[in-house]
Amino acid sequence: MNKKITVDEIKPPDRKDGYPSQTPKWLRRVLEFIPGFVVWFFVLSPLIFAILGWEQIFVFYISYLIIYWVYRGIKFVVGVGIGVNRMKKDMDTDFLSMCKEVNEKRFNELEYIYLCPVYKEGLDILEPSFEAWSKSDIGADRIHVVVAMEEKTAENLQIPNFNKLKKKYGKKFASMQYYIHPSGIEGEAAGVKGANINWAARKFVEKLEKEGKDIHNYMLITCDCDLRPHPKYLSAITYKYLTVDLPDQKYYTSAVYTLNNNIWRVPVLIRVQSTMLTLVTLHNWTTEKYETIPFSSGIFSSKASFSSYVVNLKTLKDVYYWDPELGIDDTTFFWNAVIRFKGEFKGEEVYLPSSSDAVENETILKSYKAFYRQQHRWGWGIVIFPTTIAALIYSKDIPLNWKLHMIFAIVKNYILFFTVVYLMTVGLDLLGVFSKKYTYSSASYNLPQAMSFLLTSLLICNIFLIYYRRKLIPIPKDWPWWRNLLDCGEIALIAVQMLTFGFIPYLQAHTEMMLGKGFRKNFYATEKVQIKNNSKS
Repeated sequence: MNKKITVDEIKPPDRKDGYPSQTPKWLRRVLEFIPGFVVWFFVLSPLIFAILGWEQIFVFYISYLIIYWVYRGIKFVVGVGIGVNRMKKDMDTDFLSMCKEVNEKRFNELEYIYLCPVYKEGLDILEPSFEAWSKSDIGADRIHVVVAMEEKTAENLQIPNFNKLKKKYGKKFASMQYYIHPSGIEGEAAGVKGANINWAARKFVEKLEKEGKDIHNYMLITCDCDLRPHPKYLSAITYKYLTVDLPDQKYYTSAVYTLNNNIWRVPVLIRVQSTMLTLVTLHNWTTEKYETIPFSSGIFSSKASFSSYVVNLKTLKDVYYWDPELGIDDTTFFWNAVIRFKGEFKGEEVYLPSSSDAVENETILKSYKAFYRQQHRWGWGIVIFPTTIAALIYSKDIPLNWKLHMIFAIVKNYILFFTVVYLMTVGLDLLGVFSKKYTYSSASYNLPQAMSFLLTSLLICNIFLIYYRRKLIPIPKDWPWWRNLLDCGEIALIAVQMLTFGFIPYLQAHTEMMLGKGFRKNFYATEKVQIKNNSKS
C-alpha cells in the first residue's frame, strides 16, 4: 500500500484510546485506578479490618454474602431450568413461517453477513462452521461471507484456506470475499479480533455503498470462526428483529451459548469453566435481562454483547463499528452503543444453541497456559469502567439516575462479583490469622457453620445443575458408568475454578490497569488447536 494508514481513519472520530477525545489524562488515570483499588481493598480487607478493629463489619459483610449466595444459588438453578424449557420450545418453533406472517416484505429485504475473523486456524476448524452456516433455514443464498484476515498469516495460510472453502461453498452462499487487515497500523491494539473485524466490516460497507445498496437491509453476524449455530438461529433472530420495539437499537444473540465442539476433550478445569459459562449465560438471560432504573419508569439492560451476536449493519456503522484502539471488542461495543443511544440499546435473545470451541492446545499444560491468557484478556474487559464512565461524564443527554445505575451495574458485574468466593473462603480464614479478637469470638465458630449450611444448600442445587447441564451438554454415548459418575462430581470443582482461573487472571488485569501497565497491549488471540493425544481429563 502506497498510502500510510493511520488509526484516526478507522476509529470513532470522537474517541481517543476509547475515551471521549476531550478526556484529560489525569481523569483517565483516576478512572483506571479505581477498579484495581476497589478489588485490592476487598482482597486485603481481612487485614485492613483486623488492624482497624472492625472485625464485626467484616463478619456482617460475610454473613450477608452467605445469605445472598444461597439466594443466588436457588435463583440460578431456577433460571437455568427456565432456559432449558425455552430451548426445547424454540427448537420446535417454525420461525421461518412466523417471519413471513409478521412482515414478509421486510423479511424478504434482509440479507445477512457472516463476518468470520481468522488468524492461524486450519480447515479442521473453519470447515465445520462454514458447513453449519450453509445449512441455515433462511437459505445460504442470503448469506454473504466476509473473511477478516490478518496480514501476517493471509498469504501462506488463510488465502489458500479461503480458496478451498470457496470452491466447496461458493455456489451455496450469496457471495464470498476476504479482506486483509494490514499489520503495524500505529495506535491499534495489535493482534486482536476487534481491529481485524473493524477493518473488514468497514471495507465491506464501502463496497456495498459504492454499489448503491441500502446497508439497513443487512444483518451482520459477528462471532469466532469456530461457531456452529443451530439451523434455525438466523430465522429466530430475524423474527425477534421484526417484532421488537426499536429493532435497530438492539443486538441479537443466543442465550444457549455452549462450547460443545470439543468440551469432552479439554482439561477438567477448562471444561468446568466452559460449563459454567453456558449455565451463567442462560441464567442471566432468563432472570436478569432487565433492571428497573431507580426513580424512573425506564428499563435498562446491562447484558453486554459477548462472543457472537447479530446487529443491523446501519446500527453498526452509526456507532462507528468496533474501536481498534482497544483490545476488547464485545463489551466495549455494547457500552459504546449504550452511550450513543442514550441508554436505549439492549440485547434480545433466542433460545437456540450455538456451539464454539473451548480453549485447547497441543498438550494439557499448553491448554491451561492458553486458558489463563484468555481469562487474563477477558479480565481486561474492565476497560469499560474508565471508558464508559468518562463517556457518561461528558454525556449531557442521559439522566443522572440512568448514569448512576449504569455505573452500579458495571461495578457489580465487573469488579465485585469475582471477589465473592475469595472472601467467603480465603478471606474468612485470613481474618482468623490477622485477628485474635475474631479467633476467640462466637463468629469464628458460627460463620464456618453457616458456610457448611451454604455448601449443603448448594449441593442440593448442584443435583439439578447436573441434570440441566446434561440437557445442554450431552455426555459422550460411549462413556462407561464410572466415567459418568466422575463427570457428576466435576460440578463440585466450581469453587476451585472461581479461586484460580476465575480470580487470579482477573486480579492481574485489574492491577495492570491500576498501575497503568499493559493497557491495549497485553492481548493475545486464543489459538484453535487440538490436544495431540486426544486425551480426556
